[in-house]
Amino acid sequence: MSKWLLWLKEAASLTWGFLRANKLRSLLSMLGVTIGIFAIVTVLTATYSLERNIRDSIDKLGNNIVYVQKWPWAFGGSYKWWEYMNRPEATVKEYRRMRKEGNKDLIQYSSFYFEYKSKKVKSKDEEISSVNSAGIEGQFFEINQWPIILGREFTDFEIDKARNVAIIGYDLALNLFPSSNPLGEKLKINGINTSVIGVLEKQGQSLGSKNYDEMILLPANYARRFARPVSSAIIIKGFDDISLSALDYEIDRIMRSARKLRPKDKNNFAINKLTMFSDGLNQTFMVINLVGWLIGGFSLLVGGFGIANIMFVSVKERTSIIGLQKALGAKKAFIVGQFLIESILLCLVGAVIGIFGVAVLGSLVTRFTEFTIFQSPTIILQGTLVAMVIGLVAGFIPAMSAARLDPVEALRK
Repeated sequence: MSKWLLWLKEAASLTWGFLRANKLRSLLSMLGVTIGIFAIVTVLTATYSLERNIRDSIDKLGNNIVYVQKWPWAFGGSYKWWEYMNRPEATVKEYRRMRKEGNKDLIQYSSFYFEYKSKKVKSKDEEISSVNSAGIEGQFFEINQWPIILGREFTDFEIDKARNVAIIGYDLALNLFPSSNPLGEKLKINGINTSVIGVLEKQGQSLGSKNYDEMILLPANYARRFARPVSSAIIIKGFDDISLSALDYEIDRIMRSARKLRPKDKNNFAINKLTMFSDGLNQTFMVINLVGWLIGGFSLLVGGFGIANIMFVSVKERTSIIGLQKALGAKKAFIVGQFLIESILLCLVGAVIGIFGVAVLGSLVTRFTEFTIFQSPTIILQGTLVAMVIGLVAGFIPAMSAARLDPVEALRK
């Protein structure tokens, strides 16, 4: 074993002995570091998990999905809502033209989707007065990848002929049919009998999105019997090997032609992409992370002062021991290292407790909510390194003051 390893082992052994002798003081001194690391790692883990959940959802659907809508998705800058107010909603006629004229080498799937105000839905067992409803046409399920756990999708015949059939969300099925299989059962939507032909797999509710587990889906032609659409969208999914710019150009060409726009006219429709949503959140994530660092930084600052104060107290208490060590030939590096190790060890233990608290909290959130918390080794490493730096800085001046003590004067105290 080398000289430096022996020196480190001896210094660590002495440090551990002093920490064990002052358990309560050591615990209180690391409390500020624990709170600071907990705050920083919690915020960073939450934003990392939010971003991961969003990007995983986008990756599941694919990056090459485009929504043709009235309103553009707004991220940053000024949102000129007054320019969009009088725009028309996307129509099923425009969707059918898109499906007919669209380049089949670019467009893999297409669908039309519209929502309308909540309706009263009644089964033989229950009645729910406010249910979000949507009409769909085309390859909606192929694009969204929503598995149906019971029953089947709509057929083209049912969509074209406006058959009174429905596919309901998982939670809605449990609420309307608590004690029976919903397949083949009748629903009354605003008094009109509708047959249940399918139940969606549980989707869960993402932040900022609708709860599709409580929604009812109907063929678009049938849904229009109840009310005019509140909002609508033409959904286009391109092939994996084509660029979004080529898909944008094709959609722009057909929509401008369908709406009879002149060359100098601005588009009166928005082409929105899932990638816009994820990219637009990057700045938000940066701000949230910065706030986390600031909040945790103040706690770490207080914790660092606490560690430094405790280290000065330790130097004063162990003045005679330091004098004896120096009298026996201990070098300044050994004295400095002894106190630096103690300071860093206090901060590391505080960091471990804080990170463990984040892990426990994340497990509870994942278990009891529909939001998955992902633990990042990079964030854990960052928290650990920050704690080590705090320990190094907080212990440096007390360690140097201990190393400068005169052995004769120290032995007298």
